[in-house]
Amino acid sequence: MEKGDILTVAGGLVLVLILALIVNPQTITGFTSPVAGRTSLPTTEPLPLPTIQKSIPTTTVQSPIITTVSPNMPSRPVRILYTNKPFTYPVVKLPDRLDIYGESDIRRPGQDTVTFAYLEESRGGLSQVFTVPYPVWTMDIRVIDNVTPSVANFRMALCYAANGTVIDGVELNHPGMTYKKIQTSNTPLYLIISMTDIQGSRIDLQTSREYFEQSEAQKKEILIQQ
Repeated sequence: MEKGDILTVAGGLVLVLILALIVNPQTITGFTSPVAGRTSLPTTEPLPLPTIQKSIPTTTVQSPIITTVSPNMPSRPVRILYTNKPFTYPVVKLPDRLDIYGESDIRRPGQDTVTFAYLEESRGGLSQVFTVPYPVWTMDIRVIDNVTPSVANFRMALCYAANGTVIDGVELNHPGMTYKKIQTSNTPLYLIISMTDIQGSRIDLQTSREYFEQSEAQKKEILIQQ
């Protein structure tokens, strides 16, 4: 081979190498050199997208609270007031003597009673007309006076509303308690009360639980006329 041919071949190889470096400098091992002023960027792996969980609000349904009321549970006592029409009554004055009706009756110990009505006042007057459905009932009377107990006086009479006839009566010349048993029912009644130097009094109308429950079953209760 002639010298000119060798130079031609060598020149061709150099030209091929130069073209290879220009097109892809990393294809030829050993010829890669860092380019001044350029920094190779690191390969970045794509980050996984965060998973968003939507919380669905739950509604708690509470069961209604049911209060069971016993059919034999005592109802609230009815308050008996004084009438504002006293002169329409057949009798408005107490009899002169109430001692003829005797002293306090004896309360039977351990008896289960229910208070179905009461009258509580600090002065005298005539009560509203009322009707009691129970065949046997009582009046638990309490007189209160802590100021002038030595001169206190309480007088009371239970009367028929039809004619004013006295059924029973009470007279106390001092503060204290008394008890009266009544066996009149389903008849209009009223009370005449007189108080002197007394702070107040309360009369509880009571009956046995047996009578109370029997009347409740029959839908009977105390009736008060206005």
